[in-house]
Amino acid sequence: MAGCASVDSGGPSRPDQGIWLRTDGQSGRNNPALAQQFEIDKASCTDRGQVNQLCMTHRGYILVPQSQVEAKAAELRAAAAARGTGY
Repeated sequence: MAGCASVDSGGPSRPDQGIWLRTDGQSGRNNPALAQQFEIDKASCTDRGQVNQLCMTHRGYILVPQSQVEAKAAELRAAAAARGTGY
C-alpha cells in the first residue's frame, strides 16, 4: 500500500477508511525517513485526538478513501514526475 497511515475519516457508518497520501505519491512504507516525517506532521496537526485535515494538506498530504489509495498514489507520482519533482 502506498499510504502513509490510516485514520478514521468519518463516524462508524463510514465504511471506507481514509488514508493519508503524500501529494508527491511517495510512500513511507519502505522509507523510514518519510514515515518519521509523517508521524511528526500528524502529531503537529492533531488536537484532542482529531487530525486537522487543513493542517495536513498544508504539510503535503491528502486524505483518500482506502479503496482508491493505489490508483491515487500512482496518479500523484505521475504528476510529480511530470513536474520534475518526483523521487
